[in-house]
Amino acid sequence: MASNFESFIQRGCDFIHNFACSACEEDGLNTEAQHFCNQCTKYYCDNCVPVHNKLYKRHTVLDRKDVKKWAAAPGMVDVLERCERHPGEALKLVCGDHDQLCCHVCVAVDHRQCSSIQHIPDVARGIRKDPGFRQLPQQVAVLRKQIEDMKNDRKKTSSSLRKTRTAIVDEIKAIRKKINDILDKMEKTTVQELDRLVAHQEQSIKKDMESCTQMHDELKNIIDDIQSKDSSGEPPLYIGFRKCEEKIKHANEILQNMSNVVKYNITFRKHNGIEGNLSSMETFGELNESTVFDKQQLISLFPRDHVFGTKGYKEYNVKMSSDKDKCDIEGICELPGGEFVITDFTNMKVKLLDQEYRVVEHCDVPEYPFDVCHVGGNEVAVCVNNNKKKRHELHFINITKGKLVTTRKLSFTHECKSAAHHGNNLYISSHTALYVYTMTGQLVKKLYEDKSGDYTVRRIAISNEGKTIYITNYSNDQLITLDNLGNKLATFTDPDLLRPYGVHATTAGHVFVCCFISNTVMQVDKDGKTKLATLAREQDGVYRPKDLFFSSRSSSLVVGGEKDTLLVLNRR
Repeated sequence: MASNFESFIQRGCDFIHNFACSACEEDGLNTEAQHFCNQCTKYYCDNCVPVHNKLYKRHTVLDRKDVKKWAAAPGMVDVLERCERHPGEALKLVCGDHDQLCCHVCVAVDHRQCSSIQHIPDVARGIRKDPGFRQLPQQVAVLRKQIEDMKNDRKKTSSSLRKTRTAIVDEIKAIRKKINDILDKMEKTTVQELDRLVAHQEQSIKKDMESCTQMHDELKNIIDDIQSKDSSGEPPLYIGFRKCEEKIKHANEILQNMSNVVKYNITFRKHNGIEGNLSSMETFGELNESTVFDKQQLISLFPRDHVFGTKGYKEYNVKMSSDKDKCDIEGICELPGGEFVITDFTNMKVKLLDQEYRVVEHCDVPEYPFDVCHVGGNEVAVCVNNNKKKRHELHFINITKGKLVTTRKLSFTHECKSAAHHGNNLYISSHTALYVYTMTGQLVKKLYEDKSGDYTVRRIAISNEGKTIYITNYSNDQLITLDNLGNKLATFTDPDLLRPYGVHATTAGHVFVCCFISNTVMQVDKDGKTKLATLAREQDGVYRPKDLFFSSRSSSLVVGGEKDTLLVLNRR
């Protein structure tokens, strides 16, 4: 063990160097030496050794591969024994009062009043047998491994960050393309309207010119006829005279009408709002950075019995102009980037919200959408169900470049009203039973069933480690807690727990429930046995809630139900 430790010391630590450049030290610098001259008995760094070699061409200079042959220069203090405060002095003493290694200068300046000053050779006796000393190489090796792991983790995070940048740039370019497409369409429509107006005016001008030509020719012809009848007697001349007067009268009327139009013209006045709106925006959107804590960090920050007191709430409208009915939010989940996906039952839509809870995109679904859960990356799974049509499906929707695209779907023989994802399994509720499926739709088992009511398995949530499952029993006003084998662990009831609907378990182990009839949002302990707090009621804006989701990014609880707005409760 001692030899291993000596070799460890010989290799040196990653954070300090064993030998300092002698030339740099004379200039007050602390530079690691990479070379040693046996004749000069001095150390040199890469910058100083060329000067030495030029002056002393016959000296033998050793580099780092021969470090074992390096000798200590006279008067040189090894870096391990060097006092950091007084580099020219060696550490010879220990101050017991301050538990500090000292050189003679340290003692003279800072430790004159200390009563427990010991000589290091005295304290160091038997150090090789000290358990702490013997374990030191292993401790350092473990720590270095942790440092290396952290370095690799940060390297992966950096790579992920670059991929995120690429994805965001792609989204920005997609926005730019969409704006370009809108501008191209506006330009095309404006030019088409211009062409229509020009064509209309040109048609009017053409008619005027044709009328002028016709009047000109008719007047010329009739006056020529009159003049040719000059020798034919007065009756023909009289008839010509009267007809000519009619022509003149008609021509004057047409000219009068034409003269009312001084000239044909088209003007263009731009919409100032277009440039004004664009110039007022410096970016295509808001960029936010966030730090994601791991589970243990979250637990240390917010213990599992920590009550999330609320400091207030805000409501955000999620109704779209194309929505025909009042919104009915059945499902809520958050994407890794902070966007939210919600299901609107009455309008049969899946809506994408940005971090400010604004609807930025949507997709229609063929039947009524119920619950939605996050399954990984930017993919969610939406329960689509219609009992009359015997349509019980789970639609997988990928959010790519701001668009919601259905990639695949699974069909079931039973109802599909609620879904949760953990590991490689899907947990599907049929309102009275809970089933476990693989991601490809293969049935693993029926985990739990309760036929005492129509909605005994309304919604489900799974703890982060997958060992605990929470079920809202809507029919019997209960919160049921199961283990992952389907065994019932607890049944919770409370006066505020009237028709429990949505349930959510956070990464750190907190459990939230919303109740449809009592219009309440409450927090329950991780064991599902005790109410920790009723966080919000009807007077706080809770109305017929159906689902809720806690965002660790914003420390907010998002609640949706039978109204056009999402209720966002902010943590105190």
